[in-house]
Amino acid sequence: MQSANFYKFALRTYYMEHLILNIKNKGKMPFLMELLKHMEFVEVVEPKKFTAKEKKILADLDEAVEQVNLHKKGKAKLRTLQEVLNEL
Repeated sequence: MQSANFYKFALRTYYMEHLILNIKNKGKMPFLMELLKHMEFVEVVEPKKFTAKEKKILADLDEAVEQVNLHKKGKAKLRTLQEVLNEL
């Protein structure tokens, strides 16, 4: 059985930092991607492509969160659970 110190060392050794970039000039994206791919200490992870169904789910979720935030500010009234169940 290995000691707890080994696990702490392993976690420190293999810990990776993540950086998310928002590129303002989309025309520079190919240049930036090529530059990053040539850096041996950088792993470039391509963004996930969402299906139309996944995009719809994310949009609906975003709208739901916005409604909750408006409700918290007193700017929107949400339906009760009973109202939602009666609709089904």
